[in-house]
Amino acid sequence: MKGFNWAGDLNGHKNPIVRRLYVPNATAIEQGEPIIYTPGTGVAVVAAPTDFDDPIDGVSMVEKAASDGTTYIDISVSPTAIYKYKAAKSYTLTGGSTTTAVIASLMPQTNSLWKGGAIKIISCAADSGLNNRVFKISDSTGTTGTLTLFETLPSTLASGDTIYLCPGYMAHNYLGYDLDSDAMNPDYAAVGGNVLRLHATNPDAMESQWIFERHANVS
Repeated sequence: MKGFNWAGDLNGHKNPIVRRLYVPNATAIEQGEPIIYTPGTGVAVVAAPTDFDDPIDGVSMVEKAASDGTTYIDISVSPTAIYKYKAAKSYTLTGGSTTTAVIASLMPQTNSLWKGGAIKIISCAADSGLNNRVFKISDSTGTTGTLTLFETLPSTLASGDTIYLCPGYMAHNYLGYDLDSDAMNPDYAAVGGNVLRLHATNPDAMESQWIFERHANVS
C-alpha cells in the first residue's frame, strides 16, 4: 500500500483511533495521506510541504476521489500512532560503482546514517538483471551522499540509474525529514521541521515505520 498506513500505537491500542471528519466533495484524498483540517473548509491535503514543520490532523484511512459524493472520511488521529511506509519514491543516482550508489543531494550530511539500510534498484543501464534487487548498505558518507554496499555488484551503478531507499538502524529516531511534493513519501533529499520521526526499519522488505511528532488537537 502507498503512503503511510497505520501499524500500531505507542499508547498500546490494538486498533487505530479514528475520527470521521468532513471533507469537501471536490477534494481528492489518497489512502495513507497525511491531512490537515482547515476551519470553514474541512479536510485538506498537505500542499507542497517544503520545510514541512506544521502539525497534521491525522492520516486518511480511505481513498477518496474528487467529486465522488463523499463528504466524510475516516482519519487516524492519534498523536502517538505508528505508520508503516513501503519505499516508493524514486531517487536518481548522481554516480556509482560496483560497490557504491551516490545521491549528491542526500540529507542530512551525517556519516554512517544509512548504515544497515538498503537500496532497491529500479533501473540500471549497465545491467537490467539488477533491477528489482535489494542490496544492503554497509556505510555512508554524508558530504558526498555515497552509500557503500555490503557486496560487490556484477555491473556498475552510474549517474542516471534509479533506486528506492530504506533507512537502517543507524537512522533510528532521526527527526527532520520533509514530505515529498504530494505528501505521500518521506523526502530523503530534504530536511524539514522536526515533524516526521523514524521509529523502526525493515530493510529486507524495504519498509520503515514513522511517527508524526506534531498533531493538531482533533482527537
